[in-house]
Amino acid sequence: MQVSIIIPTYNRPKDLAECLDSISNQAYLPFEVLIIDNGNVAETKKFVKKNLSKFGKRNISLSYIKNDKENSLTLARNIGARNARGDIVLFLDDDVILDKDYLKEILKVYEEQPDALGVQGFIEQEKVSKIRNIIYKIFFLYHLERNCCRALPSGSVTYPYELGRTVSCQWLSGASSYRKQILKEFKFDEKLKKYSDGEDLEFSYRVFRKYQNSLYITPYAKMIHKTAFSGRALGKELINMREVYGLYIFYKFFNHTIRDRFIYIWSRIGRFLITLVRVAIRRPTGGLLELIYLVGAYYLCLRHLGDIKQGKLEFFNQTLV
Repeated sequence: MQVSIIIPTYNRPKDLAECLDSISNQAYLPFEVLIIDNGNVAETKKFVKKNLSKFGKRNISLSYIKNDKENSLTLARNIGARNARGDIVLFLDDDVILDKDYLKEILKVYEEQPDALGVQGFIEQEKVSKIRNIIYKIFFLYHLERNCCRALPSGSVTYPYELGRTVSCQWLSGASSYRKQILKEFKFDEKLKKYSDGEDLEFSYRVFRKYQNSLYITPYAKMIHKTAFSGRALGKELINMREVYGLYIFYKFFNHTIRDRFIYIWSRIGRFLITLVRVAIRRPTGGLLELIYLVGAYYLCLRHLGDIKQGKLEFFNQTLV
């Protein structure tokens, strides 16, 4: 199987360099790598040009595509998917580093599981205290579970903290692979703009709902996600994005029962209480502003509830810069 790798990037040539180094050192080399540039600096294009011969010597086609329309992760992924020629398409963030056997182990799952439409490797997790994990679990917020990858009615997800074998899952992270055929049927939701928080859940859970037991996670394909902060939305914009896009995803998939609605509201109460306690105890710089922004985001969602239900997100997207 030939593998195409798609990497949307935004003004992070140093992170991109480390990512590409880990790709060029793979035990199983990809057929092509497509860099989709969402940024506004010339260094990214220059860097890609410098690496053309290096990748060419390894029989890897390295391509640069400028996204001139808008800074949008979902748009960049769709541009990459349209141009990818491989049987398997692997989407990566520009701040990930792959273990040398990553591609080999991903392809092994496709070979062993003929029904697999999407496969993700294992992102090494930071240690999380048991108390913190329990509290987040109580409020249906992001928490770790053994051998489990679930989508929650709160719009959050679970991720394995121990993964002893390849298992099926309900959602895939943004750094995941799909069969090219599925990308002809499904597109990333371009209503989610800029950093597009939640785009991975929205896309993969749509695939899962139509083709259950088709998504897998394997512990043998490992990666490190550095979560570089440059180029990411911060502060008020990020908090608003998480709440607006999170509520949009909730209405798109989970607004079916009273239980689902209760879980969503309960999770928002939990997020507020957790933030309040953290600000009161740790008193982080900007902590009070974060709490104010969170309340403001809740009010923003309530004020535009009708628009969000109908998938009309222009009221928020037009504020993104």
